Amino acid sequence: MTKIALLGSKGQVGHCILMALLTTTSHEVVQLVRPASESKAKSINISAEQKQRLRTVPVDLLVAGTDELASILNGVEVVVSAVNGKALSAQEKVQTAAEKVGVKRFYPSEYGMHHVYTGEDGYGYVHPAWDMKSKANRKVLRHPAIVAGKMTYTLIGCGDLYNQGREALWCPWTQTDLPSYTIHILGNPDAKVYFMHMGDLANFLVQPIDHPEVSENKELNFVSDHISYNEIAALWEKYSRRKVEKSIVPIQVMHRVFQNKEEVPEHLKAKSVFPDDFWIVVKGMQGLGGFWRPPGQVHNDLFPDMKTMTFERYFRSIYGSE
Repeated sequence: MTKIALLGSKGQVGHCILMALLTTTSHEVVQLVRPASESKAKSINISAEQKQRLRTVPVDLLVAGTDELASILNGVEVVVSAVNGKALSAQEKVQTAAEKVGVKRFYPSEYGMHHVYTGEDGYGYVHPAWDMKSKANRKVLRHPAIVAGKMTYTLIGCGDLYNQGREALWCPWTQTDLPSYTIHILGNPDAKVYFMHMGDLANFLVQPIDHPEVSENKELNFVSDHISYNEIAALWEKYSRRKVEKSIVPIQVMHRVFQNKEEVPEHLKAKSVFPDDFWIVVKGMQGLGGFWRPPGQVHNDLFPDMKTMTFERYFRSIYGSE
């Protein structure tokens, strides 16, 4: 049995990881949450046995010192980070505290796929949202504890997280109570894209914890499906028995938005918790046909017994089989 500390368990991805740890393993889990979220974090619906394995510690990662964090992490063997935004800047401090108490493995908060956008001027650019995460994770992978061999890392990448229920624009298929649907596509609707179900992501992440020998100092990438938006729309119509309208946005819109955020089409503005220009760039990179990894850089084969939630399985689970 391993003692695992989880950062960011109140987020979408973090909550999925927490539930995977509690429902598919027997490990002890310490969730570090903001003080304002403590009561809600303790009130999750889990069994008595799972509650015995879960400890909730209120702490502000941005304010806490390394000694305080080291005290919290004492006895922990693995730290899993699922933080985002400003909290990413605290990862390095948490890792330094983890080194003090002998933590063996650190999982930085990745869970995505970064891209270099090439503008019409021929130069490459990285969106600030990707750059912020890349910078934070570079510090983790180059931390003195990693360099000295005192601690190891596992970085988990994946495809586009497709079952974000809060994202009616990004993941329109999560809105199941409409008489008809619209899917917004940038660029080529036949371009195949890597997608990831958050449940699959959490289940895959747990596997390397239980098999540390295959994940030591490795970047592991997992996907649930490799499919185009045209194929998604066809499956969606098939299982929902409702009309799915495909709203195709020219790829030139991405170039205009990258130059000027105000160029986001009116019908797509302020429809996501993510910045409008980030949504446009992500979907544009998909429409350009580059949102996938070459052979050898996807590692589903490490755990062949795990069944992924493909879009077809997802639609079947929502609407029932034919």
